[in-house]
Amino acid sequence: MKIMLLRLEGILQSWGERSRWDHRDTSDMPTKSALIGLLGCAMGIPRGDPWLNETARLLQTAVRADRAGSIMTDFHTVQSRIGKIPNSEGKPRSETLCTPREYIQDACFTVFLSGDADRLNTCYEALRHPAWVPYLGRKSCPPTRPLVPVITEAYASLEEAVRTFDWDHPRVERPSAYVRAEVEDAYGMKERSDQPINASAYAFAKRNVRCVEFRR
Repeated sequence: MKIMLLRLEGILQSWGERSRWDHRDTSDMPTKSALIGLLGCAMGIPRGDPWLNETARLLQTAVRADRAGSIMTDFHTVQSRIGKIPNSEGKPRSETLCTPREYIQDACFTVFLSGDADRLNTCYEALRHPAWVPYLGRKSCPPTRPLVPVITEAYASLEEAVRTFDWDHPRVERPSAYVRAEVEDAYGMKERSDQPINASAYAFAKRNVRCVEFRR
């Protein structure tokens, strides 16, 4: 099986999954929609392009938390100098808007992608020479180390790669003896609402993942 691997390491990361109105949350792991967006960023493909939906169908993902980090909340204030900010009903607000935004601090994830070999090869080359600067969920969250894309055929499945592959770098050594991961699996017991079905309309479907925890 051909698998592409990425390392996502940064001081701050933010992977929104259920953000509504003023509150911007983060998932505890990179979402599939964000990973597809990261590939599109490297390719120079704008948001809403059908390529994103097609790639989401062609590729399966797994994410391993090599260093899980911790979640912090930052508070932003928003004002408009040209008019009042509308609320959810379209009516103007008179007050300053406070928007809590969540980030993951000091985390490192390994991402595994499998599926269509031609699409993997295309994305691999794009990640080595990205058209646009990649970021970890939000543009204010640049990676602190290169993404280091790797293509391998050494593993028979995503789960085998998740359990076996390791980066030869001391910064991603885990302080805990246990490692947590999620592997995309139609029979998995956990649901994630991050499968892009219409990127231009911000429409996402649920997908199933299998939670894996093991000792390294």
